Amino acid sequence: MRGRGAALDRFRLIAAVLVVAIHTSPLATWTQAGDFWLTRVLARVAVPFFLMVTGYFLGKKNWRGVGRTMVRTLALYAAAAALYLPLNLYSGGFSPAEWVRRVAVDGTFYHLWYFPAVILGAAVAWGLSRLGMGPALAVAGLLYLVGLGGDSYYGFAANVPVLGELYGHIFDVCSYTRNGLFFAPLFLLLGAAGAELSGGASAAGAAVSLGAMSLEALWLRSAGVQRHDSMYVLLPVLMVFLFSLLLAMDRGRDRRARDMSLLVYLLHPWCIVLVRGGAKAAGLQSLLIDNSGGHFLAVLAVSLCAAWCVCAVGERIRR
Repeated sequence: MRGRGAALDRFRLIAAVLVVAIHTSPLATWTQAGDFWLTRVLARVAVPFFLMVTGYFLGKKNWRGVGRTMVRTLALYAAAAALYLPLNLYSGGFSPAEWVRRVAVDGTFYHLWYFPAVILGAAVAWGLSRLGMGPALAVAGLLYLVGLGGDSYYGFAANVPVLGELYGHIFDVCSYTRNGLFFAPLFLLLGAAGAELSGGASAAGAAVSLGAMSLEALWLRSAGVQRHDSMYVLLPVLMVFLFSLLLAMDRGRDRRARDMSLLVYLLHPWCIVLVRGGAKAAGLQSLLIDNSGGHFLAVLAVSLCAAWCVCAVGERIRR
């Protein structure tokens, strides 16, 4: 059903475009600082939003569908891993131990970490939800704080001997703390909580928290302490206000937008490869590779076209 105000489904597509931006750096040709803000600050709302949508619908069903969600995510992950296996093999593949780590935690390709994160995160969030929403959010918040020390605040944490040793052990198991244990549970539970504030309060809160998170990110960047840049102190605050704003506008569903967002997310790394190969073959490297804006637009156009074609075929098969 296409709803006139299907805000959640349509923002999924915006979030998928932001993920493409993260992996193509649209403004890098002109301004590194601007590109950092776009891809490492603003675009960092994308994955937490996906997680909160999942948590929101699980929460509405009192987590009764968590097993089905995990199984469907696993099936999708398996299909995506198979889709990117040729690129894995082309790049030389991994050792058996590295394959295990990537399949279980890191993802078999750089964007596929999301799927094991959802599977583990849903299990952790479901278990915590048995405690009640308040205690569950408190524990998930503590896990998120641990994750912060291995992400944007790593430079500070690593200088504390005990913490440096702790994160050394963590990184023996996973490449990042942006995963299903430290990152996903909090956003799944925040989505399940489904806080709905007034539209004005949500918009003002989102604007203020985005501005504050931008200052936080720029400070951390200037301090040179970030090991990665997926987790900020103010990111959960921003997401509460943003999600509340979208809930207030959400009326109906838009299946095409929902399906397109998933397909853009899944297919865009392959589209990056195709654009780069096509640009080299056509002698258009200066426009479609060296120019970051042109590269982003080309990858986005190919990704949207591929997603639309898959959706059209799927709808024809369903009919």
